[in-house]
Amino acid sequence: MARQTVTETEYELMKILWQADAPMSLGEILKELDGKWVRNTVGTMLVRLCEKGVVSYHQKGKSYLYYPILKESDYTMQETRSLLHKLYNGKVGNLVASLFENKEISQEEIEDLRKLIDTE
Repeated sequence: MARQTVTETEYELMKILWQADAPMSLGEILKELDGKWVRNTVGTMLVRLCEKGVVSYHQKGKSYLYYPILKESDYTMQETRSLLHKLYNGKVGNLVASLFENKEISQEEIEDLRKLIDTE
């Protein structure tokens, strides 16, 4: 799958759509944003997300109902791979070593990783 880029701002909308049980109207999305952005801004971002192929919509009456095409798990994995390649030469071990050296990973988390690896 080709990497589908989503800006930080667009990601905020994607999180709302991923958490929804059903397609959402612009009004429902605005309600979830709780006044964070104006209607025109959100509408423009939804159009961009549709153009990128990560969101789609269907029309119900006068409303457009938006839903994600890109799965959250797929997006998370592509962003994780991008981070690994960009900062750690594509190696998970380099990431873990960096976290360990900077005391950003607890002994409990290390044990959890060991258990996870041992079960594979």
